[in-house]
Amino acid sequence: MLSAKWAQITPPWMPNPQKYREVVKKLKAHDSQFQFQVRRGKGSEAMVYHPNISGKAKSMPVKHHGDGTELGRGVLSALIRRFELPTDIFS
Repeated sequence: MLSAKWAQITPPWMPNPQKYREVVKKLKAHDSQFQFQVRRGKGSEAMVYHPNISGKAKSMPVKHHGDGTELGRGVLSALIRRFELPTDIFS
């Protein structure tokens, strides 16, 4: 079992949690082709969509209970992997 000392260490490549509105600003600044669809039916998720990542359209649902919703490290890391973003985009 890991001690409390190791539980608080975050790898340097892992982004810190950020607000939904900040993530939208950073993604749009990186590439203007990113689209955000908030009202797609029931639920509290927004779809992040990009029409051309390595020749394919890709999308990913993210939690959205308003623009102040905090997106955690796991979601931000998944966005980096899915959309092939630079690892320092959310720094």
